[in-house]
Amino acid sequence: MDGSGVSVEPVTSGQPGTARRMATGAVLLALVVSAFEGTVVTSAMPTITRELGGQHLYSWVFSAFLFASTVGVLISGKLADRLGRKPVFFAGMGLFLVGSALCGLSQSVEGLIAFRVLQGLGAGALQPTTLTISADLYTLRERAAVQGLFTGAWGAGNAVGPLIGGWLVMHASWRWVFLVNVPVGLFAALLLYISYRDPPRRTDVQLDRWGPVLAGSSAAMLLFSLEPGQAGLRWVCLAGALVLGTVLVRQQRGSTAPLMPMELLTDRTVLCGVAGGIAGGALLYSMAAWVPLWMTEKGGQTPLVAGVALLPMLLGWSVGSSFGVKLLVRGGMRLSAGVGFAVAATGAALLALTAALELGMFAALVSLAVLGMGLGPAASTSLIGPQSRAPWHHRGIVTSSLYATRLLGGSLTVAALALARGHFAAQFALAGSLAALVSLGLFLLAPGKAALES
Repeated sequence: MDGSGVSVEPVTSGQPGTARRMATGAVLLALVVSAFEGTVVTSAMPTITRELGGQHLYSWVFSAFLFASTVGVLISGKLADRLGRKPVFFAGMGLFLVGSALCGLSQSVEGLIAFRVLQGLGAGALQPTTLTISADLYTLRERAAVQGLFTGAWGAGNAVGPLIGGWLVMHASWRWVFLVNVPVGLFAALLLYISYRDPPRRTDVQLDRWGPVLAGSSAAMLLFSLEPGQAGLRWVCLAGALVLGTVLVRQQRGSTAPLMPMELLTDRTVLCGVAGGIAGGALLYSMAAWVPLWMTEKGGQTPLVAGVALLPMLLGWSVGSSFGVKLLVRGGMRLSAGVGFAVAATGAALLALTAALELGMFAALVSLAVLGMGLGPAASTSLIGPQSRAPWHHRGIVTSSLYATRLLGGSLTVAALALARGHFAAQFALAGSLAALVSLGLFLLAPGKAALES
């Protein structure tokens, strides 16, 4: 590893070569697998829950995966900094692929939810680690040039996911929605194994055992408080979440290895990244969960058409992300994320109006395209901006912590919007309101200029 902190041998950042190209290919494939899984399920889930007889657990199939991913992210961040990116990547890929195979063999929605937890734990370790590896391979200025490649791969995986998911449900079996991940994931792991080498293990990076436990337990209690049921039990869960959250704050203040380094929590770019991660996850995952159900239940559309409906948002995300880093470099997160979330909130408001007035498919597609165009630069730079502020030995935990906020925002929002199930216009409006609130906060508080890596 050279002074720049790049961990690929024999090449270093700024010195293109075979090793970096192969490692980049492995990261791209891993991104495609994770992105594909995130969207291929959306168009298939209404059919899966109906076939297995668990429609009332619809939101939990999403929330369980996102919650488990959040826990996996929190655990993997420090491990990636201490043990290296490579072993964490392989462990995450292994859990993800085993979970995917078991999901494909599920015989009940309850079993599917349990296996989605295993799958989510693997994805939680895999996804931020791939992003950290890409940050090691390229400087911020280089990422401005190659961002289109990464977002293009992510966008392609997302774009084909709903189409393939809908096609598999109609012409084959929904079980292949999960099983299709296995060969691609194995190839990505092999490619990274022969191309990427971590630096020696860092024994000075301490692990916080109680932080992830308390954070995960608090989030779990909060999720349970959003589950429809007895009001008394929901209030108990909410009180438990508040108590555990208070304990977490106190524990983190005295921890020698907090989930997020205290010195970074005073950085406005990092704090804005946390807010952007929550709002980005809330919009992305709530739309992915509820738009296909809206299309099938209210619009009478097939799973394939319901999957196609997500394409404008996902393609808009990809296009928006491709110039997000350039906006970040020129105007900071105030421009890239603040304006992005304002555009995304506008798209969500248009979608809510479309659902309320039944304006038809074309209006829905336009609304989702606007939402995606804003969400792309907002969500991507909410991660990339804080990454650029962190030194190498903190980059893994910063990446994983911010990615955890995205997953947590998604899981909580999907669960919360389940309380308004059937009222799709209200669901879309509430998600858009959160984006608008975060946009306003970023306009007021976000730094106006990004600090570049040297």
